[in-house]
Amino acid sequence: MIDTTLMAERYQSARDLFLSNADKAGWEAHSLLHPLKGPQGIDLYTDVIHTGNPDSENLLMISSGTHGIEGYLGSEIQSRLLAENVIAPDRADRHVVMVHAVNPYGFAWHRRVNEDNIDLNRNFIDFGAPLPENEGYEAFRALLNPAEWDEGYEEKLKAEAALAIERMGLGALFKSVSGGQYEHPSCIQYGGQGPCWSRRMMEDVWTQVMANKRRATQIDLHTGLGSPGEGVLMTYGKDEQTRIKRARAMWQDIFVSPPAETDDTLTTGVLGPHLENMFADRDILAVVLEYGTKEPVDVLHAIAADNWLHHHGDVDSERGALIKQLMLDAFYLSDTSLREKSYQRARNVVVAAENAG
Repeated sequence: MIDTTLMAERYQSARDLFLSNADKAGWEAHSLLHPLKGPQGIDLYTDVIHTGNPDSENLLMISSGTHGIEGYLGSEIQSRLLAENVIAPDRADRHVVMVHAVNPYGFAWHRRVNEDNIDLNRNFIDFGAPLPENEGYEAFRALLNPAEWDEGYEEKLKAEAALAIERMGLGALFKSVSGGQYEHPSCIQYGGQGPCWSRRMMEDVWTQVMANKRRATQIDLHTGLGSPGEGVLMTYGKDEQTRIKRARAMWQDIFVSPPAETDDTLTTGVLGPHLENMFADRDILAVVLEYGTKEPVDVLHAIAADNWLHHHGDVDSERGALIKQLMLDAFYLSDTSLREKSYQRARNVVVAAENAG
C-alpha cells in the first residue's frame, strides 16, 4: 500500500533522478515552484532543462506529467534518455528542451488532475468564448461521481462501464466521458473556469523557447490508453497537412492520425493543438506518445475512485491508500519488461525526431 510518506518519497526520488541525470549530461536546468504543497508538505516543481543551441531555428521538446500520475513512467523515460546521452548536447542546429512534471501537484498526489480537480488537457480553451458542451457526459455523470463508495459500487461501476463499451464502442464512450465538462467542479473530467497554473506556466515556457524558432516538434508522454507497454504516437489532422506528412516521414507505422473530422476526435482543450496555435505561422508538430497500462474499465474505475476519495473520503485512511495504489496500477507499469519496452519505443521516437533535422 502507498501512504502519503511513500507518495512524497516517490515524487522526490523521480525528480531527484531527473535533475541529477540532467546535471551529469550537461543540461541547464530551471525549476518553477508550484504555489501548493505535496504530500508531507514537500515543495512541488516543474523542472525545465535544455541543451543544444537556443538560437537555433529548430526545437525538440519532450514533456511529462501533464496528467499528473502519468508522469512516473514519463519521468523514468526522460531520466534514462539523459543517462544514456541519447540526445547529443553539442548540436548547433538544434535546441532540445525537457519539461518534467507539467502538473506537479497531480504527479505528487497520485492524481491525474491538478489542484483544482482540472483535467489539464481540457483547460487549453478560449475562456472568453462560450464554454464547450459535452452532451454525452450527463448520461454517465451520476455513475462516475457517487457520494458513497464501497466494493459493491466498484463492481456496479465496472459492470455498467463494460456494458456501455459493448453498446456504444470504446471510442464513443471515451469521447462522452473524456471529452470533458465545465459545469461540475467536483466531478471527473472537469475543464475549469479559467487558465490554471500549469497552463499559464506552459504558455510562458513555450513562448520563451519558441523565440527565433521556425520549426518545432513537441512530444507529450502519457499513459493509460492502449495495449500494456505499447507506445503509439497520436495527433489529429489531414494527410495533406505539412505537419502530418512530417510525422509520417519521421515515425512511419507507429504514428496514428485519425482524420480531423472523425466523430471520436478529442482536441478541445488539449495541450498540443494549443501550442501549435500559439505560433500558427510556424512549422509545429505536437504529438502524444501514449502507453497502454490496464483495461479501459480498470482505468476509468481508478479515476472515479480517486475523485470520490478527494471529495468524500480520507486520503490518509486505509481505503485512501488502496485507491492511491489503484491509481498507480492504472497509470504506471510495474512490470520491468513492459517498462523496458516503453523506453525503447520512446528512445526510437526521440532519435527519429532528432535526426529529422
